[in-house]
Amino acid sequence: MRLTRFLLAGLAVTGGLLISGCGSSSNSADQTSTRPPVTVTVTQPSTSTTPATTGTGSTPQTTTTPTTTTGSSTTTTGTTSSTTATLPACVAADLKPRFLGTNGAAGTIAIGFAVTNISNAACQTYGWPGVQFLSSNGTQLPTNAFRTSSDLLGSTAAALITLQPGQQASFRMIASQFAESSNTTCQTASALQIIAPNDSATLEVSLNGGVPACGKATLSPMMAGTGAWPTQ
Repeated sequence: MRLTRFLLAGLAVTGGLLISGCGSSSNSADQTSTRPPVTVTVTQPSTSTTPATTGTGSTPQTTTTPTTTTGSSTTTTGTTSSTTATLPACVAADLKPRFLGTNGAAGTIAIGFAVTNISNAACQTYGWPGVQFLSSNGTQLPTNAFRTSSDLLGSTAAALITLQPGQQASFRMIASQFAESSNTTCQTASALQIIAPNDSATLEVSLNGGVPACGKATLSPMMAGTGAWPTQ
């Protein structure tokens, strides 16, 4: 019973943070009135109680089975969701992307990005963006970005982020500098296509100097400010 009370107390504190979403929008002038709200998914342990018969009577036993979340790979889609929150989602019409730079070591390259709320109203974002490397002529290149909350630069759980006008959120990719197999070759990505969580419209940012697109990368969740990029 003590463990059950602890889990339920922890859920009350953290339940509001467990969200993700994928809505639809277009990068047009009338998007403000139709953009989707951020949505929230609450993950709750499932419990069951069965009587255990002893020599002196029946004693209830409670077993708790927590829900486990695993990563997934992503190319051009954002995260999904289910319960409505208070502020609208940050969508493409609200955001301006920025390339923060690269830092390479030991066969990998860390690539940082930020988005700034350029609208005149607050919005919210949560989870992982959709990403797609592009060549200099706009052709899609192998990306295969695996969503994770723990990578070579540290661990950060996804969190609900409120962006006031002018504020930023950031994320990073850590890409391999080697081809996945002997049958493939690395190409040079000149830009990254970004889809904000809870949106379907695309943003695009140039990658100054280019980065290797070898078909394998990790992708962090959105973080407040430029916290995803520790060199800033």
